[in-house]
Amino acid sequence: MSQHIHADATYKLIWQGFPVLVIGTTDLNKPFHPFGLAICSNEKKTKDFEFIFNSIQIGMQKINKALLQPTALILDAVDSIKNDFKNVFNDSYNQIMYWAHMKRKVENCIRQVDNKHIRKELMDDI
Repeated sequence: MSQHIHADATYKLIWQGFPVLVIGTTDLNKPFHPFGLAICSNEKKTKDFEFIFNSIQIGMQKINKALLQPTALILDAVDSIKNDFKNVFNDSYNQIMYWAHMKRKVENCIRQVDNKHIRKELMDDI
């Protein structure tokens, strides 16, 4: 099993208005391999990711496999995911932010800059 876990909520898959939580990993060729899906009422205020992380550990025990010991968590800036991850896997991991999420946020902010050349320079700097 991989040493890094991706965790996020998607609002592209909506069931009855609720977001779908997804956890998984990527391999060296970069495709995503999901191993956990759940539906929750609110990704930011619940312990739903903690439930998923614990459920994966319980599943690993039931099939007599080693428990996950991830060294990295890849996520957006949602504190609830990070906190739930710490509750299950402790504090010894690297946190990696999704580049695409950060880039979109920066692009939205620099749209306020009128000069296209300066906007391009800002994005190139990042």
